[in-house]
Amino acid sequence: MGYNWDRMFIGIMSLGYLMISVVLVLAALGWTTPVTYVENYLYRTNPWVLGLTGGFVFIASLTLFLSSFKKKPVMQTAIHETNLGQIKITLPALEHLVLKAAKSIHGIRDIKPFINNTPTGLSIQLKIQVLPDVNIPNITADLQKTIRDYMQKTAGTTVQEVRVLVNKVSWENKARVE
Repeated sequence: MGYNWDRMFIGIMSLGYLMISVVLVLAALGWTTPVTYVENYLYRTNPWVLGLTGGFVFIASLTLFLSSFKKKPVMQTAIHETNLGQIKITLPALEHLVLKAAKSIHGIRDIKPFINNTPTGLSIQLKIQVLPDVNIPNITADLQKTIRDYMQKTAGTTVQEVRVLVNKVSWENKARVE
């Protein structure tokens, strides 16, 4: 089942559990109207409808329970092919290399890399926060060149593009990228 379907079922089931808990709390406080209403509804409803609804909720719950044990696949990219086999590196490892390269650029406070593997090379998108009083066009061009060169030197991979979005100019005096 897809991630969006799982989220939808979790939301619906959470809402149902919330309503059931409210009814139980009200019944515990002595208000029997909700209990009587539920009891009357169960006796008046066709047993097939109750059975199908119960089966649907059971299957949805079981699917969500089993999907909680699945591991999210780690995306990999092929770096080199040798006579002994293929060398691969995970995208999270490449993201750490991008963070390491960004440490050398003065004026960048925070950086969040997003890497996509394309047939022609890596596509890297960066969301950065810069310190005030820096030349943003110069610092971003320097960042792009540094990351491209560092990725080629350390991972041996081709970087197709490095897109940079400056989403904040930070006035706080904190350490740079860590």
